[in-house]
Amino acid sequence: MTATKTPIEVVVKAQPLTAEAFAPYGRVVGPEREPLEMNEGQFTARLMTVHRVPATISRINRHLDHSQMFVPLSGDRTVLVVAPPDVPMDGFDVRQIAAFVTDGRQTVIFHTGTWHIEPRALDKESCQVINVQTDVFRDHTELLHLEEDCGVTVRLVVE
Repeated sequence: MTATKTPIEVVVKAQPLTAEAFAPYGRVVGPEREPLEMNEGQFTARLMTVHRVPATISRINRHLDHSQMFVPLSGDRTVLVVAPPDVPMDGFDVRQIAAFVTDGRQTVIFHTGTWHIEPRALDKESCQVINVQTDVFRDHTELLHLEEDCGVTVRLVVE
């Protein structure tokens, strides 16, 4: 009989989103113009309904060909889960995962290659954001299932 290996649990505590703390992952958009980067395709925007932040994070992905922007619509706080773009897929270090709580008005741009999940609603079951990314993002995306691929359960703590 083969023993089932229990996943290791990693706890990620969300912190308030500031431009300085978020700098390794992307930019918080202010009044100045912010560039977006892409290698192919064209940028598209779509309205997304995002759901309540989960207690555990099961997957994380990144887009290797473009930056990605999320614009809040209703002033609803969201949680951003990210890891730096320089963390390789092979041997992914889950200790590099960070989480941030937006104030509901902060627009963010993820650097090209930043690991992330879509923003998640904090105070409601769901909220809406505008997602700006390329139309060919699926062709340049890496996806990790954290428990299956890394043997880790990532528990998110948001206070």
